[in-house]
Amino acid sequence: MTFNEALNIKSFKVPKIKPSYIQSIVAIVLLLILLLIVLYQYKTTKAEQNQSLAVISNPKINDIYFVDYRLLSDKLRPTEKYRIAKVVDITGDIVTLVYSALLYQRQNAAINSISYGQLRYSDSFETKRYNLPLSEIKNMYYNNVIYLAKRPVRKKLFGNLVGPEKPRAVSSHLIYGKKENITGESYLNERFSETNLASAFEYFQQSAELGYAQGQVNLAEMYINGRYVEIDFKKALFWLEQASLQSYKPAILKYGIICKQVSTCNLADFYHGLTNFGVNIKVRKLDFTLDK
Repeated sequence: MTFNEALNIKSFKVPKIKPSYIQSIVAIVLLLILLLIVLYQYKTTKAEQNQSLAVISNPKINDIYFVDYRLLSDKLRPTEKYRIAKVVDITGDIVTLVYSALLYQRQNAAINSISYGQLRYSDSFETKRYNLPLSEIKNMYYNNVIYLAKRPVRKKLFGNLVGPEKPRAVSSHLIYGKKENITGESYLNERFSETNLASAFEYFQQSAELGYAQGQVNLAEMYINGRYVEIDFKKALFWLEQASLQSYKPAILKYGIICKQVSTCNLADFYHGLTNFGVNIKVRKLDFTLDK
């Protein structure tokens, strides 16, 4: 390398970048980051919407709905906006909900209440029950009344229980029909068997005939939902009544729901029959007046 060449290298200067170019590059980078954030939020929101619709379309006991209660009531305080609803029963296409005792000012406050364990207490939900057709619940979602739906896993959501933890009942006494009902439920929950519904029906039938109330309700629900057998509300009412005569509350509530869908069913006669049989029932609000 000659002296002149070395001199040229030393005298080489890095061209200066104008501040306007730097600002443009920074702006482009920030814009790309913003677009990525927006895209991520869009995908997350879309996934939550799809998940919520899937949960609502196929409801299960203990499903949790997050409700914008301002769209249901105009008698709220400024801090009362959102509410939690919980699925406590499903009878045919009728879904029974209860609402949380508390209302929340922000959406994340409702989620935090679950993660902090507030739903573990027995008084976290009001006692009033709302029996709604599945079609109406879907409309609530499409109209943004229900803005989010979640399904707990093993009765847990956001790391905490969505209801009081029930102690296991330990009994050394033989309960007729209980074993058959448990076997029927196992078959009913079996996904990879072609004969699971037939086996479930058979064991529920045995349990019901042995007088086990929960087995009678499970058999009635197979008639209500048309699982393995044709839909037959009259047979369902028969087995629900048998369970109700044992003071089994779920059967009494389900009977009231199905009875309203059968023209020949008289709910007043049903309640009279229970009280005459010695069943102690509490009915907060009836659509009829009982004769004194």
